[in-house]
Amino acid sequence: MNAFLAFLAAVPILNIECARILGVIPVASYSHQVPFQPLWKELSLREHQVTLMTTNPVKNTSLTNLTEIDLSFTYEIYDKYNFTGIISDDSKSFMEMFKTIKVMLEEAGDYQFQHPQVQNLIHNKEVTFDLVIVEAQLPGMMTFSWRFNCPMIGITSLDSGMQYHLAMGNPVHPILNPDYNLPMEDPEDMSFKDRVVSLLYYLGYSFVMYHRTYPEVQKKQRKIFGNDVPHPSTLHDNMAMLFINTHPIFHSIRPLNPNTIPIGGGIHLKDPEPLPKDIQRYLDTASEGAIFFSLGTNVNERMVENIMPRVLEALGEVPYKVLLRTDKKLKNVPENVLVKKWVPQQDILRHPNLKGFITQGGLQSLQEAVYNGVPLIGIPFLGDQVANVNRMVKKGYGIKLNKKDITKESLKEAVMELMTNPAYREKAEELRDIYRDEEVPSLQRAIWWTEYVIRHKGARHLRNPVVDMPHWKYFMLDVFVFVLALLSLLVFMCFRIIKTICKLFSVRPDHKLKTQ
Repeated sequence: MNAFLAFLAAVPILNIECARILGVIPVASYSHQVPFQPLWKELSLREHQVTLMTTNPVKNTSLTNLTEIDLSFTYEIYDKYNFTGIISDDSKSFMEMFKTIKVMLEEAGDYQFQHPQVQNLIHNKEVTFDLVIVEAQLPGMMTFSWRFNCPMIGITSLDSGMQYHLAMGNPVHPILNPDYNLPMEDPEDMSFKDRVVSLLYYLGYSFVMYHRTYPEVQKKQRKIFGNDVPHPSTLHDNMAMLFINTHPIFHSIRPLNPNTIPIGGGIHLKDPEPLPKDIQRYLDTASEGAIFFSLGTNVNERMVENIMPRVLEALGEVPYKVLLRTDKKLKNVPENVLVKKWVPQQDILRHPNLKGFITQGGLQSLQEAVYNGVPLIGIPFLGDQVANVNRMVKKGYGIKLNKKDITKESLKEAVMELMTNPAYREKAEELRDIYRDEEVPSLQRAIWWTEYVIRHKGARHLRNPVVDMPHWKYFMLDVFVFVLALLSLLVFMCFRIIKTICKLFSVRPDHKLKTQ
């Protein structure tokens, strides 16, 4: 059976020549990089020549078909603007955050495009590619597909923004599918205020993106690539396919066209590996169960310095061993808490004595926890984490704590509830069975569709005609105007007929008097 499956997996290689693929993943965030690393590795092992622009190069010399352009300096630019601190600061207005992030991304993009190897990609006419895979976040990077005149696949580490769903012809509804940046739960739980906010966000985001951001991006890209660079909306409308890191467990259901491929079944999940000996020994002796505490890579020391003393006090009073990952040097660490700067998170969550996970609610962390049937306590800080944790609570496999309201008592109470109430673990294990039940692993799905786009030179036959349709035609404005005019004419004619009939059958009073 395994041999047969291996044969099926190898069949596409027989039908496709080795392709030259450019990957463009410029966002300086580990959670934006790690989901795609298995894809680059697998494509290179299938004899494709992969060139990758990344802020987190894997530097694996055994992958001879993978060439990495190291953009890790971008982290310094993000840190200069305190990126994660800005987007997690509830006291700042949306426009304050938008302006700061805009300036930061422009500076980061300028330095990235000035990189010598990137300059070679832009100006060396001998460099060619058969496919560009670009993170569907920064529209300027999509210009590479125009530069090489080849098909493009967009890829996201989360759900996609509305403009890319529209580019694929997927229905976008601010109530049924609020943007992933909004802290909304599923549509049936949205209040009237939530619905108004989602609609205003949709309208405001669309206006800013299409009338402010895109013209500025086009102006900048023409300086880099030449005066023929098309409008960014034209570039993303020509996207051949979109890979989105979504799954019904973590996201609301939405209709998708055939050129939009969900890869949210844990594309980044690795095969089990042995734990470090000290961690293995620590968890093996946790007879009452152990808790893992990690707030991910985007939550920095400055964001948690106020709550960590309370966290340590609470964890020191629970009757469980705690493995705590942090870059910060902690004082007054309780005896039952083991602190580590780095740990293999996936393998820790696989340990049978691991009974609970305290997390910031990042998508990859939730995917890893659910894959291993581990219930959670979510403390969201930024981005999609709020919506992720809200859905986690609704589905019944975790508890939410507000970062501003955490006290020693509230955290201790949440830990005891999670560890002693079997309902959370039962639900987590139920979702584990659903999550693992896939027709084909997400990585193999992404590989197959990538090679499908190459084989069929952009797979234009999957393109939804709505993408090329003007808004007035899509919303049937001409039809509504026609029907309205027809109805108005019908009402007018009826009114005239009735008025005429009334005149014919009416007798004037003065006429009656003369007759008498």
